[in-house]
Amino acid sequence: MVPGRHLLRGVRMSGESFRVDLRGIVDILSHHLYSSPRVYLRELIQNARDAVVARSESDPSAPREIAIEIEDGGAVLVRDSGIGLTEEEMRSVLATIGASSKRSDFTRVRRQYLGQFGIGLLSCFLIADRIEVRSRSARSADAPTLSWVGNSDGTFTITSAQTPLPDAGTEVRVQARADDREWVEPVRVQLLAERFASLLELPITLRTGAHAQSEIVSTRTPPWRGSGLEATAWCHRELGFAPLAVLPIDVPTAGVVGVAFISDSPGRVGNRHGDTVYSHGMFVADDNVQLAPNWAYFVRLAVEGGDLALTASRESLQDSPAIGDVKAQIGTQLRQGIEHFALSDPVGFDRFMDVHAKGILAMAAGDDDMLDLVIGHVPWETSEGTMTLAQILRLSDDVRYTTSMTDFTAFAPLLRAKRSLLVNGSYVYGSEILRKVRERRGHTARVRAFDPHAFLDSLPEPREGGAEARGFEVHARAVLERLGVDLDLRAFAPASTPSLFVAAGDDHLSQLADDGAEADPWAGLLSEPEASPARPRLVMNVTSDAVRSLVHVRDERVRAEAISGLYVIGLLRAGQTLDERHGELLSSTLHTLITAAGGGE
Repeated sequence: MVPGRHLLRGVRMSGESFRVDLRGIVDILSHHLYSSPRVYLRELIQNARDAVVARSESDPSAPREIAIEIEDGGAVLVRDSGIGLTEEEMRSVLATIGASSKRSDFTRVRRQYLGQFGIGLLSCFLIADRIEVRSRSARSADAPTLSWVGNSDGTFTITSAQTPLPDAGTEVRVQARADDREWVEPVRVQLLAERFASLLELPITLRTGAHAQSEIVSTRTPPWRGSGLEATAWCHRELGFAPLAVLPIDVPTAGVVGVAFISDSPGRVGNRHGDTVYSHGMFVADDNVQLAPNWAYFVRLAVEGGDLALTASRESLQDSPAIGDVKAQIGTQLRQGIEHFALSDPVGFDRFMDVHAKGILAMAAGDDDMLDLVIGHVPWETSEGTMTLAQILRLSDDVRYTTSMTDFTAFAPLLRAKRSLLVNGSYVYGSEILRKVRERRGHTARVRAFDPHAFLDSLPEPREGGAEARGFEVHARAVLERLGVDLDLRAFAPASTPSLFVAAGDDHLSQLADDGAEADPWAGLLSEPEASPARPRLVMNVTSDAVRSLVHVRDERVRAEAISGLYVIGLLRAGQTLDERHGELLSSTLHTLITAAGGGE
């Protein structure tokens, strides 16, 4: 008695096999494995290709041919010059679900095969109730031609073929059901054959009717093997756009090779279109999202999957540690490719930035890899002109940024005159990016949020003047009071800026929050926060000729109108939108000044 095995005394036990409901299996394939009945043609081409490769291993001089024909009456024939099948192999491969001749006979070249699951032929039952196979084995010169006929009810027969094949190989005939004839229509078969087999290196011919000429649907040049123009043409034909750039992809450790196309349209940030993946030249999918990093939303890959294993449906790649390694290497190569693109084609790279800058900023707000790209290549408006953050950090040890377009417009000339650098961070995601740059080691002391009120308070006040100056100040305050604006007299460069409007509010406080991160953590509890100005203010530059001239104007009406004009100029320089009231002020000012200049009343 075998230890651990318990038998019931007097009970007779029999060994039995599971029963398989083939129709149920086909239903499972249809609803849970394959995405569409169209895969039947891919499986037939794949099996034919594997058979040809297998024969070439034992006989390199053997013909390497696959032919597809469409018969009248709704049947498709796929004929190959491959290894063929013996009677025993027909039983073990064609009639055993889950079997595959690639598992044993051809293990040493297994990676050259596309199919490894032995269920491919069953996909034909998605459109047919009957599959006919004629095959002649290449293992012996006198091998007979055998006929295998399988039915969707799970039965099959093996007999000697009435019409022998002239040489080794296999012919599969699939007769579509009446309600599935659409899958064997000539136009559809041609589209599917070109889709699945266009990059296979074997010559595959297609004849769409008894009187039609055969045409080759394979042996096309993959985009990663052709010239740049050929890759661009492939992208336009297959993906529907003209790429801004074509970047090479090569991960030799996994046999992965391909190209990355940079899209010519912005797309949706964080929502990558799928990539096109092939396996040994056979089309796998055009919606794959396993190989490119999420930040590369503007990239579409076309790659040969090499040694990466396929799922049972062969419509995607198996998730594995190898996938993660390949994805990381592709991400590195994309960044390097973009760097090279920037250096080798500045004009093209400018187009790339015009299209994708906003999206790149959005991704960089949460991705450090993209942040490096932003620092090195995204242009920013500054008080010293347009430059990248890398250039900014090389140029200045004291970088200030503002997230207010109004503040940038108003203060950029002043900081330029003081030889300080102000960065316009008012763009979408600008503040997040600049804060992340500031948080990087070594940049905390160099990158600061700009505080307009503190900057104005640091400007020198004018020296105490005579009675005329004091009289002008009193008059100016009265005029601005009627406009709801405070007066602030300062002396600053450039003198060409006579006035500066500063809006009320605490907008600057949010961008200063990070600056306070390194301060005493108890300061906020132990001291009163400094109150921001309750009202907007007009800063008049006493070094400006226009302001200095007003001190000596004796006509109070003219002087009042001129002060109102300086207020409107301040609004314009700050980028404020003028309303109807401001338009009336400006019109009144011009009328008064023109009349005074002409000597009129």
